[in-house]
Amino acid sequence: MTSVFTDAASRTTPRLNLAAGAEAAFDIAPSWTLPAWRLPTWVGRPLSAARVTLVKSVVMTVAIAAILAGVVTVTQTSTAGASAIAASDFAPAASTVPTMSAAAFTATYVGDLAAAASALTTMSSIQVAQLWTAFPPGYRALLMTGYPAIIGNLEGVTYTDRATANVSRLAGLLTDTEASYRAMTASADQVDGEAASMALATTVSRLDAIKLLVDRYAPEAVAARLQPEYLITLQAAGAGPPRVAVAVGDVDTATYVTVFVPGMNSSALELDDYLRGAKRIQTAAADSAVILWIGGHSPTALEVPSNDRAIEGAPLLAGVLAGYDAYRTTHGLSSQLSVVAHSYGTATASLALASGDYHVDDFVMLGSAGIPSEIAITDLHVPTSRVYASQASADTLAGLGQILSGRANPTGDTWGATVFGSDGLTLGDGDHLGAVDGHNAVGSSNADDRGKYLGPATESLYAIQRIVTGKAYALPDLTTPAGERHPGATAASRTTDPATTTSASASAAAVLATR
Repeated sequence: MTSVFTDAASRTTPRLNLAAGAEAAFDIAPSWTLPAWRLPTWVGRPLSAARVTLVKSVVMTVAIAAILAGVVTVTQTSTAGASAIAASDFAPAASTVPTMSAAAFTATYVGDLAAAASALTTMSSIQVAQLWTAFPPGYRALLMTGYPAIIGNLEGVTYTDRATANVSRLAGLLTDTEASYRAMTASADQVDGEAASMALATTVSRLDAIKLLVDRYAPEAVAARLQPEYLITLQAAGAGPPRVAVAVGDVDTATYVTVFVPGMNSSALELDDYLRGAKRIQTAAADSAVILWIGGHSPTALEVPSNDRAIEGAPLLAGVLAGYDAYRTTHGLSSQLSVVAHSYGTATASLALASGDYHVDDFVMLGSAGIPSEIAITDLHVPTSRVYASQASADTLAGLGQILSGRANPTGDTWGATVFGSDGLTLGDGDHLGAVDGHNAVGSSNADDRGKYLGPATESLYAIQRIVTGKAYALPDLTTPAGERHPGATAASRTTDPATTTSASASAAAVLATR
């Protein structure tokens, strides 16, 4: 589950400056030191959803208390003469490799698959897409089998082929991680020392995440699944849980494609929870697909006030968007591409969108922890009338995140997003949409998802499903300015031509038709 760590204390932190190498820092009062600790005896055993929720709540409470008590403060180190964040720094690098035909490529690297796989990584996603389509099936199969770690994460390769390559790696990753765990615990029942304990905890989290992936993509689990899933990213380098992206629905052929970007403490360990939300979005249309992107390192509670993790993740997300844009261009697909982000994910997504034009049609922000002040709505390369935001009245953490970080509130009257409600609504036909009762996008179980932004039958989910399938014109009370919505309001039953949506004001004050 995702949540944002925030606080309402006054903030004097200067703006983050990427171009000159400035970095955010957390100052710990000299009278306070981190305690030494050992892993509890239950480490390595699976945690129940309830225990995971409890642990996260305790961590967040302690972190908030530390900020409020002045034990931990957020400061900004900067360089003299530093300039502001340059969104163009996050754009994928342009290829310097000449374009060649599939026949020329295979002839150049005949007998050397390793060199061929390596060469593909130096090319742009559109070059890869053009080559991959033209390669003989047997050649594609050899690359997938011989170099799955490359092919499975290579933008431009068909998403089904990427998933096949990634799933083929899971058994080996599990074997390797189990061996690492055994080596770390072979000498003693209890790991001594803070560094050793931390290393073991990281290995345990990695092992748990890989086990989850192995179980989720076992043949019997795949066969029993009603909505098809594809493991389209599996970045397993380094320690901790692998960075992943999972598609619900067939991205290769979908008419509507949505990329969902979660917020704090999101990792492969929370895959089951977030996929429930992604699946609810996908049910809006049979020819839709939703990519759950957990491809960056999400922030911890203490990192949320800083833009650092967003700056780190933005180029990765931009690569995903550029990759899909290249794929659909190469294959002649006419599709609608949307980005939906929650909490801190809105900061990452806004930087990625500002980095270049990936022909994204819609951008939806839920419970935003704030948009970097350097980014304006006109920087996003998305039509301003199709940039949306919602923040439930009960979501106090989002507002606190904006205050502590100094980032902008996208639901504010001056930022310019089209605002939709999350406080519950009764439609003209009598159907009731539920209110969001807090900050989280999803809960720890299907039952706990109720009252979450992506929970069943909530007003926010209703809006998202229509936005990402080209039906924003059918939304009730879509552009009522922030602060004028009332929980439990009733939408008038009206209809308007979809063309009127193009006249929406960038200030989110224009009135579009409602259902």
